[in-house]
Amino acid sequence: MRLNQLEIFGFKSFAQKIVIPFDPGITAIVGPNGCGKSNVVEAIRWVLGEQRAGSFRSQRMEDVIFAGTRQRKALGMAEVALAIENRDNALPVEFAEVVLTRRLFRSGESDYLLNKIPCRLLDITNLLMDTGLGQGAYAVMEQGMVDEIISDKTENRRRILEEAAGITKYKVQRRSTRNRIEAAQADLQRIEDIIAEVKRQVDSLGRQVGRARRYRELKGELDQLDVRLGRQRFFALSAQISPLQDEFAALSKAAEEGYTRFTSREAELEKARLVLTEAEKAMQEAGLELNRRIEAIHEREQLLVAVRERREAAEQIRARTARERTDYSTQLEAVQQQRRDNSAQLDEARTTFVQIERELQAHQQRAAQAEEEYNSHRAELDQRQRGRMEHLRQGSEISRALERQQAERDALDERTVAMRGEEDTATTERDQALQAAGEAESALAETRQQLSTCQQQRATALAERDQTEKDLRELSTQRDAAQRAAEANQARLQVLEKVRAGYQGYQSGVRTLMLESPHAALFRGVLGDLIEVETAYARAVEVALGEALQALIADSDSGLLKGIAHLRARSGRVGILSLEAPPRTLGPVLDPDPMPGLRGPLLDYVRPEASITPLITGLLHNTFLVEDLQTALALTRRYPDAYVRCVTPDGDAVDLFGLASGGQSQAEDSGVLGRGREIRTLRSLVAHQKARYAAIGPRLAVLADQLGVLTQRLEDLATENETWRTKEREQIHQHQRACADAERLAARLAQLHGESTSLAKRCQVLDQSIAEQAEHLHHNEAESTRLSEESSALEEDLKQSETRRRERREALGTLQVEHARTAEIVQGLERDATRLKNIDENLQNNIERLAAEGVEAERQQAECSARSTALAEELKGLHQGRETLAAEQDQRRQHWAAANTQNRELQENISHLQRQLNEQRERRTSLEVRISEMQLQTQHIRERVQEEYQCDVAAMGPLDEALDEETTQQRIDQLRQSLHRLGSVHLGVLEEHQEQKERYDFLRQQRDDLVIAAEDLKKTLSLIDRTARRMFLQSFEQIRETFKETFVRFFPGGEADLRLEENIDALEAQIDIIARPRGKRLQNIALLSGGERALTAIALLFAIYQVKPSPFCILDEVDAPLDDANINRFVRVLKEFARETQFVVVTHNKITMAAADALHGVTMPEEGVSQLVSVRVEGEELEAAAG
Repeated sequence: MRLNQLEIFGFKSFAQKIVIPFDPGITAIVGPNGCGKSNVVEAIRWVLGEQRAGSFRSQRMEDVIFAGTRQRKALGMAEVALAIENRDNALPVEFAEVVLTRRLFRSGESDYLLNKIPCRLLDITNLLMDTGLGQGAYAVMEQGMVDEIISDKTENRRRILEEAAGITKYKVQRRSTRNRIEAAQADLQRIEDIIAEVKRQVDSLGRQVGRARRYRELKGELDQLDVRLGRQRFFALSAQISPLQDEFAALSKAAEEGYTRFTSREAELEKARLVLTEAEKAMQEAGLELNRRIEAIHEREQLLVAVRERREAAEQIRARTARERTDYSTQLEAVQQQRRDNSAQLDEARTTFVQIERELQAHQQRAAQAEEEYNSHRAELDQRQRGRMEHLRQGSEISRALERQQAERDALDERTVAMRGEEDTATTERDQALQAAGEAESALAETRQQLSTCQQQRATALAERDQTEKDLRELSTQRDAAQRAAEANQARLQVLEKVRAGYQGYQSGVRTLMLESPHAALFRGVLGDLIEVETAYARAVEVALGEALQALIADSDSGLLKGIAHLRARSGRVGILSLEAPPRTLGPVLDPDPMPGLRGPLLDYVRPEASITPLITGLLHNTFLVEDLQTALALTRRYPDAYVRCVTPDGDAVDLFGLASGGQSQAEDSGVLGRGREIRTLRSLVAHQKARYAAIGPRLAVLADQLGVLTQRLEDLATENETWRTKEREQIHQHQRACADAERLAARLAQLHGESTSLAKRCQVLDQSIAEQAEHLHHNEAESTRLSEESSALEEDLKQSETRRRERREALGTLQVEHARTAEIVQGLERDATRLKNIDENLQNNIERLAAEGVEAERQQAECSARSTALAEELKGLHQGRETLAAEQDQRRQHWAAANTQNRELQENISHLQRQLNEQRERRTSLEVRISEMQLQTQHIRERVQEEYQCDVAAMGPLDEALDEETTQQRIDQLRQSLHRLGSVHLGVLEEHQEQKERYDFLRQQRDDLVIAAEDLKKTLSLIDRTARRMFLQSFEQIRETFKETFVRFFPGGEADLRLEENIDALEAQIDIIARPRGKRLQNIALLSGGERALTAIALLFAIYQVKPSPFCILDEVDAPLDDANINRFVRVLKEFARETQFVVVTHNKITMAAADALHGVTMPEEGVSQLVSVRVEGEELEAAAG
């Protein structure tokens, strides 16, 4: 098996079709950089099935199609065909020659052909597998792959060794088996999920079969437990209420007695506080005077200490300045002597520096002259030599050009005849492809219409299902929320109604008349319960009506009198308003002018019952609602003669006398208006929530049925959609293939027409060029001989010039060193002179400064002595006054202490009484609330049991045996939850249960089959691993031993080895290359030079060839890093292996070119377009062909 030829059309820079024949032996592909040599190697790798665009230096695979130039349009297709001789049946097909073809269109569609028959990429991959021609195999070595093989990453050399070992197909099977195992596990997971869902449905349906019977059992147990628990709670609460009522009465009496004692103690405390305040004021005045005197003494003492310290400091400064002046004078004399010495040395050094600088300039001129003379001779010699080499190169090129042109002329005639036949064939095929494309397009349009309709139906069904699920969840949430809210609001409503029925929170007289008096029917109720007010204005109305809110409304004056008489006999007070009393107002109704902050009459914000409207009108006569107190004061003062009251929404008020009240009251609001408003609100809410709960149930059942129908509809549409999609993909592929064939054939026809014209023109050009090249060759040889003679004479002159230049450079270097040393000495002396001058000036300045400081210190010393004497006299008088003030302060402090003791005793007594009163008040309030709550609870229990179970717990009496309430309540909650979960009974549950049970059994059988299949795949994977591991280890050992031998052929006296990573699976272990050229230690190849690394990689490749010879090998500039010595070794071994292996070498090296049996030159005469020139080297015979 070997390569026969390679055809390239439209691949990268090959805009025209080229044909490269491959003969046995070594074939070299040469040409300048950038002309497209490597594109030939990439074309071979591409047709063999390489799928990575990065391997072709591209971002996308479509980038390999010829992209066009300034003169040529881009092509729509790239095609490469590789012909392989298969007489030895190395490829498992019954053909003597196998032609692999790959096409790629700009649309992204690609075709693979085997002997012009369409096939799959997988078919080509399997065909080449384990033959050394697979993707990434060692048969194609491109630029950079040598470094990858010998780099730290072992994946590349492992891939090559696996290809040689013949386990690539096992690796593919292994990967495929693993994918199938993963797919089986994924299918198993999916079917497990389906089984779980179906199991849930089966279990749910099974529970529904006996739902009715289960419901009766649970309901009976729930009724019995609920009634018994209600009886126990009713009598337990009733037993706790009586002791609490007795305790409440006792606390009320004790509170009245404590309040009397508290008032008496507060009066005594006010008197004691007045005495204490006067004593404290007198004591503070005496203390302030004493503190002022002490501060004056302290101030004078600190000033005296400071004056004395200043005097001592002045004396120290005077002595210090005298000493420092003496020291500075001595230093000044020494510095001035150093300056005189430095000046003499500096003058001498400058004279020496000037002399050396003159000599340096002279030597530099002589050295420059010698350098100029040498460069002139060198340039002239280089010019002659370049001219000679250029003539030699031109002669060689002219000779080769003559040979190529003659060969090209012969091939053009043959190509013209073949082209006419190709044009006829392409025309017929193009017409057939256009007809197939039209038919495919019509079928595709119809399929897409069907697919669009199916997708629209599925989208509509999906949206309906999602909306139904959302509605179902929302309704369930709304029903639960309505039930919870109704229960909570009902409980709150019952408590409030009980409180209002018991007139709790009202005056005791109200409760007495309305609950205990026989005259209760004479009253309509409390005023606060007969009016409605919005929340924002409730506080304003409560302040405006005041105590009248708790007043009773009597139908007549008779009822009013009877009520007062009853309270007088029973004790207690209450306000009563009679409806018979005529309306009374204080003055006419006021209609004030508009003003900022005035909202209007408060009566407009109150909604009374019709019967008490006149009464409310009188109570709120000329009462106005305003924004704030400023507006209230302004309104009342605007009308001083009228009855005007103002109140704000926060409860601040101004009455007709100008009395303003406001702030935050410590007492709680009456809450009369708020409680009535809350009761009305709760009644409306409870009725609304119960109606909403009842309405949601039927809607839930309807939505559940709709959801089932929509789910089944979606499954049917998904199946239909996938069927149409599969058909669409098949038709798209057919249409694209037909269009691509038509485009390719049209492009081929245009190309053939263009080539025919080009061939005729080319023949004329070649005939003229051959005659011109022969004349140029003769002239070039004569000129080359003349330039050789002139170069010999110039070489002798150049040697003499170089000797003179070297001598003058040495003399100049010595003088430059001396010049630099002298310059450094001069600079150092100049720096010393500057430094000494600065020191001199600083010393003189310091001497003058110290003289001035000494005079100033003597003056300050005399001034401080006089100031110290005056301060001592002043301190003596201040100390005497301080003693008198201290005695007076002690007397006033004793008087204050006595008053403070009495005050504190009274405060402690009052605090004790206050705590007792607070505790009693809090306890009373707590008891009252607790009693009310317990009474409401007993009433609620009795009414609930009566309503739900039609029995009276009070008449049934206490339980004989007490229940555990926590356990019983938990059981009741469980029973209610169970009943709630049961829901309604589904009539078709039995039939549906049977269908789901059969589906469940079928899915379980499928799951068992998948488990068995997964286990079989795992056993297969284990067998593949064992086989591949055995074959790899056998091949690895053979390659290892052969590598040791081939390495010695490249590196005589050296040694090398291949090593597998220990304790790791051989199929995954790292492979290390160890090499030791002669004279070096055995080491990892990463430490070798570039040439040694490259030659080591080549040695490994040849070792692989010996173990499993590859039919051919392509080397893309692998000899680039080798020097001449290593190139000769490389070529020698290459020729040895060429007896068994066909080599295609891309190279720039002349030695490698000389060893080739055939040369193929890649050129780029037209910018961006590569062309091929082929030469067969065989003695004196040249066989040329152009394409």
